[in-house]
Amino acid sequence: MQLNKYWCVAQTGAPTVKLQAFLDYACGVNDCSAIQSGAPCFEPNDLVSHASYALNQEYRRTIVCHIEMATISTSDPYNLFFPLFLY
Repeated sequence: MQLNKYWCVAQTGAPTVKLQAFLDYACGVNDCSAIQSGAPCFEPNDLVSHASYALNQEYRRTIVCHIEMATISTSDPYNLFFPLFLY
């Protein structure tokens, strides 16, 4: 599987508690500086977008997409979510 053709993104309607907990965990082990205030991927400033970034960072690192709150996408969501995606 070519990772650069797949993205792990938050599911619409995923529990916010799970997304926030994952975001807190993932940003402790991955570089999430791109979603900090003023950084290129900060906007949109919402939990689903930031969790999607963190989920995909973790997916790139471990090749695991947490299906209880995320899904694999074959369309590049960062063309919609983020002006620049660094990985």
